[in-house]
Amino acid sequence: MKNLQNQSTPEKESVFVRKVWLSPIFYLYFLSVLVALGMLYIHRENMVNRNSIPPDIAVDSVYDAPIYQSQPAQSNGDEKIDLATVLKPTKAQLDKGGQLFKIDCATCHGTDGKGDGPASASLNPKPRDFHSTVGWKNGRLLSQMFKTVSEGVPGSAMVSFAASLTPSDRIAIIDYIRTTFGDFPNDTPEQLTAMSNTYHLNAPQAQLSHIPIAAAMKETEESAIQQVRTTDEAAYYLSQHSGEPGGRLFSSVMSDERRALTSLAASEFWSKNQTFFVTMIAANTVQNGFDPRVAQLSGQDWQTLYNYLKDAFTSKATKSGNG
Repeated sequence: MKNLQNQSTPEKESVFVRKVWLSPIFYLYFLSVLVALGMLYIHRENMVNRNSIPPDIAVDSVYDAPIYQSQPAQSNGDEKIDLATVLKPTKAQLDKGGQLFKIDCATCHGTDGKGDGPASASLNPKPRDFHSTVGWKNGRLLSQMFKTVSEGVPGSAMVSFAASLTPSDRIAIIDYIRTTFGDFPNDTPEQLTAMSNTYHLNAPQAQLSHIPIAAAMKETEESAIQQVRTTDEAAYYLSQHSGEPGGRLFSSVMSDERRALTSLAASEFWSKNQTFFVTMIAANTVQNGFDPRVAQLSGQDWQTLYNYLKDAFTSKATKSGNG
């Protein structure tokens, strides 16, 4: 009986090989799976390209129609603030503040306000933990927090947001922080009035300016051309200085050089301050052409990488590279 069972096993395996592994149906099935996976990959690539390439603009009879362009946020205030309601924010105000916090603050302070955002590892001193009641440079009153957001804190990574956020945006963020991350003391009416006078919060809202679509499109086209030129010049600089410590570091944390340089060329804001640079890269690492391993860089590594890339975009060697 045992011999018969032993003899039947090779025979069964032989039947399985003939009917399955050597069957044309099996290979057709395997081929169809490969084709399906290939089509899925192509579809995903097309979606990525479709989202990354701006659509062509059709010029029609409204080519010269005026459009509105808002003025940039000014440090002296560009809209009137209602001091009677800043201590009792509405749900809309808190929702607005929450969205702005995620965009402008969470990278350093963390989504839970504990000072543990992705960029915090490279910062010294560490970002503010909003749950803690000690160590506040300017204080925890709304007026004092507004001073911090508007003027920054010298000697730390906290910079002024007066040029990038309107007064109402700054107050919305502060309202969100004060409502979400613990109990905060309230200002007196006199303290709020002093804040308003200091930062001109009772100034009227700035008027919108008008520019024609044709001029706007021309400006956009010229900006795009300049961005490509700047990217090419930076790429040339990198090719000439790839052996430097910054060059080797950039190569180790960069996943797409062209995308990385393009994202940096699109904004000069990062070159003004290393904190802005770290925040920009940490917030959208992959989209900006960097590898997630960039989060493992030390403070010294970030400094080296920042100086190297800043030189790539500002050095005279860059300008002479492409004539």
